[in-house]
Amino acid sequence: MGKDEQNDDVNLFQLMLDQADGIDFSDPAAPDLPDPTELMLPGLEVSKLFYVVYWALLHSQDEEGITAGLDMMNLEQAKNPVNGTFRFNVRPNEGSGIQDEVVTFYVDMRRDGKIIRGSGPAKPKSDCVMTISDRDMVRLALGQLNPQVAFMKGRIKVKGNIMLGLRMQTVLMNEVKKMSRVAKL
Repeated sequence: MGKDEQNDDVNLFQLMLDQADGIDFSDPAAPDLPDPTELMLPGLEVSKLFYVVYWALLHSQDEEGITAGLDMMNLEQAKNPVNGTFRFNVRPNEGSGIQDEVVTFYVDMRRDGKIIRGSGPAKPKSDCVMTISDRDMVRLALGQLNPQVAFMKGRIKVKGNIMLGLRMQTVLMNEVKKMSRVAKL
C-alpha cells in the first residue's frame, strides 16, 4: 500500500473501545437489562473494556445492530464455561486523573452473570482476585499481552483459583476475536 493510499480496514472491537466515551450503549427499548454505562469511569481504559464486553454479551443475540451476525455467546452461555466470580483490582495509569489507588470491578460468571464497578458481595468471596495495571488489563484482553508471561514478570498478581482466571481469559479472548473482525468501511 502506497503512502497516499488510505487503509479502510476497521477492527470493530477496537473502534468501539476508542469511541466508548462518546457512545451511549444504554437501551431504552430493554429497560429490564442491566445498564453497562454504570461501568464507565473517565480516564480508566479498562472501564471501556468492561463496558463494551458487557454490552456485547447482553446484546449478542440481537438480530439487528452492531452485534448481528457475530455469533457471540450471550451472557447465560458465557457463564457455563467460566463458572466463577472474579474481582479485578485495577491500578489507574499515571496522569489518568483518577485519585483512587485501585479501582475494583466484580465479574459474576456463576450466578447472576453481571459485571459491576465495585468489589461485589463480601460473601461468598471472589474465586479469583487479580491485581493489574489499567494498561496491562486492556493489553491482556486485546491479546497483546501473554497472561503467563505477565504473571511470571509480576505484572499480574493473582489470589485464589489461577486456573479459573485462565479459563476466563480464554472465553474473553474468543468473544473479543469475534468482535474484532475486520470490516471494510
